[in-house]
Amino acid sequence: MDASELRARADSVRDSDPAEAARLYAEASDLGSAGASSSLGYMHMVGEGVPRDPEKASLYLRRGADGGDLKAMCNLGNLIIEENPVEALGLFEKAAEHGSVSGMRNAATVLRTGAGVPADPERAVMWLSKAAETDVASMAVLAHILRTGEGVPADKPRAAELYRRAAEAGDADSMYDLAMMLDAGDGIPMDRAEAERWFRSSAELGDNDARLCLGGILYERSEFAEAESVFTDAALDGDVKGMYNLALMYAEGVLGERDMGKAEEWLESASEAGFAYAQTMLGTIYLDRNDVDGAVYLLRKAADQNEPTAMYNLGALALSGRVRMDDHEAVGFLIRAAEQGVEEARELLVRLSGQGML
Repeated sequence: MDASELRARADSVRDSDPAEAARLYAEASDLGSAGASSSLGYMHMVGEGVPRDPEKASLYLRRGADGGDLKAMCNLGNLIIEENPVEALGLFEKAAEHGSVSGMRNAATVLRTGAGVPADPERAVMWLSKAAETDVASMAVLAHILRTGEGVPADKPRAAELYRRAAEAGDADSMYDLAMMLDAGDGIPMDRAEAERWFRSSAELGDNDARLCLGGILYERSEFAEAESVFTDAALDGDVKGMYNLALMYAEGVLGERDMGKAEEWLESASEAGFAYAQTMLGTIYLDRNDVDGAVYLLRKAADQNEPTAMYNLGALALSGRVRMDDHEAVGFLIRAAEQGVEEARELLVRLSGQGML
C-alpha cells in the first residue's frame, strides 16, 4: 500500500484498534504522509493506542507541520507552548494564515493573554474576527472582548450582533449574554420581552444563570409555580442560588402554605455547598429554635465569606451575652458589617460608643 492507502486504512480502524492504527500511521509517515504524521503525533501526545510520549509526539507533529498539515501545526504549538511560546504562536499564525480556525483561536488566545509573548489585543481581535466568520465559540469570545472593551475600544452594538449570531446557532451562553444586554439596554435598545425569550431559550438548554434570571422574572410577575419549576431545575443541577431561591419561596408561602420543612432542606443543601446567604438564613432559623451552637457554627462560616448579616448577628449575639466571645472580636464583626451597609450594626456601634464601651 502507498502512503495514502495506509493512512486511509489507519483512519478506518482507529476507533476499534488504535494500536493498529498507530502502526499504520507510522508506515504512512515514513512514506511522507503529513496527515499520518499529524495523527500519530497527536496519538503520542495524548496516549491514544500508544504510550504518551511528548518527544515522539513532537517528532511526528513537526514532521506533519513541515509537510503543511494544519492540525499538526496547532497540536505542536499546544505541545510546546510553555517551553517556547514564540514558536508556538508562529505555528498557530501559520495555520491561521492557511485558514485553520483552531489556529486563529489559539493565536488569539496567546495574543490576548500575552502568555510568553507581548500581548497584542488588536491582533487577537483580528484573528478572532476571521474565526468568527464561521466559528460560534469565536463569536462568543470576540463579543465578550468588544462588550467589555478588553484591550480594545468597546463596541457593544457589534458585541450584541455577535452574541445574536452565536445564540441563533444554539450557544446557550451567548443567549444568556444577549439577554442580559437586552434586559439592561447595555449599549443597545432595551427589549425586556426579547430578553425573556433568550433567557428562556438558554434556560431550556441548561444554563443555570439563565434559569435564575428567568425564575426572577416569573417571580416578579407572581407566576410562582413556573418560577418554582425553573428554580428547581437549577437547584437539582447543583446551583446554590437556585436552592436558596426555592427556600425563600417555601418560607414565604407564595406557593400556598408556608413549608419550612422544604425551605430548610434546600437551605441545608445550599449551606453544605458553602453558600453564605443560605448559611446566614439557616443560622437565623436555628437561633429561633434556640440552637445557639448550630447557629453560631453556620454564622461563622458565612462571616468567613464576609456575609454582612452573619457578621452583625454574631456581634449582636456576643454583646447580648448569648454567645461567649471576646469583646474585641464581637465589635470587629459589627464594624465589618457596618462597613458593608448594615444599618443595625452602625446603630449598635453608635450606642456602644455613647455608653463609653468602644
